[in-house]
Amino acid sequence: MANEFKAKLLRSLALGTAALTLVACASTPAPVRTPGPSVPVNQPVPMPEQPIEADTPTTPDDTDQVETDVEPDEPVRVTRNGLTPPHMQGRDLKRIGLLLPFSAKSDRLREEANSMLKAAELAIFDREAADIVLVTLDSQGTASGARNAAAVAAKAGVDVILGPVLAGSVRAAANEVRSKNIPVVAFSTDQTVAGRGTYLLSFPPEAEVERIVEYTATTGVTRFAILGPDSAYGRRVAAQYRETVEAVGGTLTAAESYRGDDISVMQGPAQKLAKAFEAQDLATNNQGPMAFEAIMLPEGGTPLRSLAPLLPYFYDGTAEAQFLGTGRWQNEDTAREPALKNGIFAGPDEAPRKAFTDHYDRSYGEDPSALASLAYDAINVGAVIADGNPKSRGKRAEDPIGFYGANGFVRFNPDGTPDRGLAIFQIQNGRYRIIEPAPKTAEDMDAAEPAL
Repeated sequence: MANEFKAKLLRSLALGTAALTLVACASTPAPVRTPGPSVPVNQPVPMPEQPIEADTPTTPDDTDQVETDVEPDEPVRVTRNGLTPPHMQGRDLKRIGLLLPFSAKSDRLREEANSMLKAAELAIFDREAADIVLVTLDSQGTASGARNAAAVAAKAGVDVILGPVLAGSVRAAANEVRSKNIPVVAFSTDQTVAGRGTYLLSFPPEAEVERIVEYTATTGVTRFAILGPDSAYGRRVAAQYRETVEAVGGTLTAAESYRGDDISVMQGPAQKLAKAFEAQDLATNNQGPMAFEAIMLPEGGTPLRSLAPLLPYFYDGTAEAQFLGTGRWQNEDTAREPALKNGIFAGPDEAPRKAFTDHYDRSYGEDPSALASLAYDAINVGAVIADGNPKSRGKRAEDPIGFYGANGFVRFNPDGTPDRGLAIFQIQNGRYRIIEPAPKTAEDMDAAEPAL
């Protein structure tokens, strides 16, 4: 049984038969496929008699609403065990709630939600067994909307909730179902909402910072610096950077920040670091320790291409330092910046993500959204969590053997944060290349973790 359970956790996602998708507030067309599984049936989920009002009374746009493909012959029943379609009576069902912001005020969020739903449906098609009842609900992009959706999902008897996306919505949904022992696997990157049965299936910048600092320390670097924005993202990176540098036995010798993303606000802090580096060189006649051996630049896109050249501009000796980055560096335009030559950063292995993107494009004739691959993986993670004794859902979620999918390897720490298998990339000849592969199994992860 143990081997069978582990096989489920790490099983490659192969084409299988279809399961039922139950949609309350929004739906998407089924993927275009070659002969094989049938189209999912979209049916309404019973709503509570006294729904909790949303922060803003919004409804999905007309484009978000699609008529059901098949009119059911019999009503879907909510039994003591949960929502059960008539044709799935007697099966060992896994009831999964999917909470997404279909009617959010933001166009981007609504588009994201629809693409994520398509990816979730695709994951159900790809499963080997038709054993999932997917209860899809609109979180509305608000805390109260998410709380209401979570209450409906709980009433439908779901084993696990996937989503929501926004941190406030995640917190509200989790609070609603925590006493019912329903785990929440959310898509937010805000690690403060994790824990007590809430797990984050995302890529928090803290994980990338930890990975790159630990790798850099193995190369002999002990003196670190950071130059980045005084923003919510920048402060999160700086806090984790400081913590990890200390954990690996290093020293944070310099830290500078700026407000905004224009080169004019970057120049002063960059010059200050460069002059400190120059002063140290002059004091030791280039024979002593550098002011810093590695420096973190937690930017991306145009701001990064403005920031990176400033240090060598103010003092060319800083080019000897190792430039470090986060997943925001994982961009072809970034790799073409000459000042970032030989810079390194941590990010997800792109091979499994590309396989998912190609699969999604073949099925729907369009590119997936940024978070669609997370929704695809979430279905398979949720199926494992739902498979077995309800009292052991948390234990299955936190099993150190982990999960492997479109975003590579991940396992959940006891505090609900993701332990991601990230690769180390280096910018070489205008491109970024893998110099240390991402761990693909629990054994790989354990072997890669440094002995602190």
